[in-house]
Formats: sequence, structure tokens, C-alpha cells
Amino acid sequence: MSLLEHAAVEAAKKFAENEENRTETRGVVKASKVFPVVSVFSVLMGIAMALLKLKQGGVMFYVLAAAFVLLGVFLLIYGHNFKIEYDRTGITVYNFFGKPKQYELQDVQKIELKSDGYTVLTAKGKIRVEKDFFLGSDAFLAYLRDYMKEKKA
Repeated sequence: MSLLEHAAVEAAKKFAENEENRTETRGVVKASKVFPVVSVFSVLMGIAMALLKLKQGGVMFYVLAAAFVLLGVFLLIYGHNFKIEYDRTGITVYNFFGKPKQYELQDVQKIELKSDGYTVLTAKGKIRVEKDFFLGSDAFLAYLRDYMKEKKA
């Protein structure tokens, strides 16, 4: 086999691999960097409120400070654990506690668009995705729309 024939065979193999990789679309939707920033700000604000009011007392002020701290902790946990992974085999949604829930692509019934995001209705439940707070949400929506078009055809 000549050098030119060998290069042509290698190029054909690489092209075939690239075509396979395009059909094997995998993606992840995860929380944006807003979650840790807001959560740290909320915790610091709650602590600062508590320290500023430490000498004077006031139960309601401490309750408000505790609410800010708890909000910050919950946002930090949610931003770290919530994730949507998708590919040709299905959709996996990791909730607040990091527990995965599996959805089949065949179970997707409808996509409801809203002004701030969209809801994917499946046979097993709903998947709510906020566009502004999650990275990769537009690619996930495009993937689902393409799948729905293929399913109808």
C-alpha cells in the first residue's frame, strides 16, 4: 500500500469516527457561576447582620439573619448538586441532594416554553429548566427539539 493510499484510509477512518461522535451527542446542563456567588454573598450578609445587631438584641433581626444564611447554604448545595445529563440513551436529572432520576427520551411528550425557561413534560414527571441560571440549557432544548422532530417523522 502506497503512502497516499495509507493516508486516504486513515482520513476515511477519522471521518467515520467524527460522524459517529456527532450522532453520539452528550451534554450537561449545570448551574451557572451565579449560584456560588449569590450564596456566599447571602451567608456573609446574614453573618454581618447578626454581628451588627449583636449588642442590641432583637429576635426578629436574628431570624432574618438566619434566613439569609440558610438561603445561602441551600443555594450553594443546589448549585453544586443539580445537573442534567443527556444523550441518546436518555436523560438523567440530579436533584438537590444529588440523587439521580432517569428519564427515557421516548417518554418526552411535550416541551412548554416560558419566558424564563422551559418545562419538559415526560411520562415520569416534569423537568424544569431556567435559561438564565443554567449553563447548557439552550443546547439541551435544541437537542430535545431535534429528537421530537425525528420522533414525528
